Parts: sequence; structure tokens; C-alpha cells
Amino acid sequence: MSQVSFNQTIENHYPITVMERQYSNLEKLNKCLYSLIETFESNDKNTNKNAVNSGKISTSGGFQTSLDLNLFDSNNVYIQELKSSVILPSIKSYLNEVFEKESENIVPEVVGWSNILQAGDWQRPHMHPTVNNLASGCYYVHVPELTGKEEGRIEFINPMPVSVHHGYSNSRRLTPESGKLLLFPPYYNHFVHPLKSAGKRIMIAFDVIAVKRKTQFVF
Repeated sequence: MSQVSFNQTIENHYPITVMERQYSNLEKLNKCLYSLIETFESNDKNTNKNAVNSGKISTSGGFQTSLDLNLFDSNNVYIQELKSSVILPSIKSYLNEVFEKESENIVPEVVGWSNILQAGDWQRPHMHPTVNNLASGCYYVHVPELTGKEEGRIEFINPMPVSVHHGYSNSRRLTPESGKLLLFPPYYNHFVHPLKSAGKRIMIAFDVIAVKRKTQFVF
């Protein structure tokens, strides 16, 4: 028998890239954002400007800013500080990780909204299939003390159930904290477990839309 030869590569296909970035020294900014978002809630919770009342979103209970509003279009100084100092630098780093050199050709637009959950509120499984959406994310302005392993946590659902056969878990649960930012693919299905504790879980969520390109970008 002649000597056997072969070429071989082993790959893990379709990785899911998630950024979890914890910021510090943002207490003053978070306090101002907390007050601003509470004002939105006070003015709009019982009106049709509360997106929860539309029945078109995954949030059950609580408050979410209007579907017609892009929070980052606001000229509010605290929203713009968050965008320039936290959101955009994180997006740049994430896109570089996912798209590598091609990320230099992407000029993203950030479309955002704010969300408040309290005891009994939660978010049903959902994803963000917006056209030209490169990534979805959230920034936690304030998180009350959470109990147990599930309360108020965001949980991502494994999109490849067959991988469980090879030792991967059915889902991945992350714990929100004030000042933490997450970025993940828009197709990554996720939900938020119901809150039980007193206090408000306040966050700003956003999508990263490729509406401008320095050169032609192929998805």
C-alpha cells in the first residue's frame, strides 16, 4: 500500500460575535440620562407615543419611546455625549472585529430608542431584521439589584440547535449592569426575563444601519 497523504482544514463555521463592554466613571452621565428618560415616560407612558401600546414590539409592559423617534436625532447634550463618547467608539471597534478591513468603508447611522422595565415587565423573543442593519446593541443606564440567575437578564437563543449535540448550550445569558454596552448581530434572537425587584431597568437600545458607504460595500 502506498503512503496515504491528505490536506486538511478544520473550521468553526458561522461564529456569532458579541461585544460586552463595561464603562466606568459614567455615573454623572447615567444620572442625567435616567432623568431624561423618566421624563419621556412621565409624558408619554399612557399615550400612543409609548411604543408598548402599539402592540408591534416585543416589550410586554413598561415603556418604550415612540417608533417614530430616533433618539440619536435629539440635540440633547446627554444623548449626544453618549453617542460620541460611548456608542460610536464601541460600534467602530465591533465592526472592525466583524468586517475587519472592510469596516473602514462603512459609515454607520445609529437608530436608537429608550426602554424602561419594572416589576412584571419583560421582552419576548425577538431580533432586529431592519434593512441594512449591521449590528444591534444596548446601553444600560440603570439596573436595579437583581435576584436569582434569570431576573432582568438578557438571554440569547442559540440559532443552530444542532450545535447542542456537540456540547454547545441552548442559550447564553448575560447580566446587565449600569454602564455596560452590548453589541451583537441583528439576527441573534434574544429576550429579557421578567423583573421582580423594585426599581427601574433603564436602557437605550439601537441598531447600526449602513446607509452611507465610502466605497461599494457588499453584504
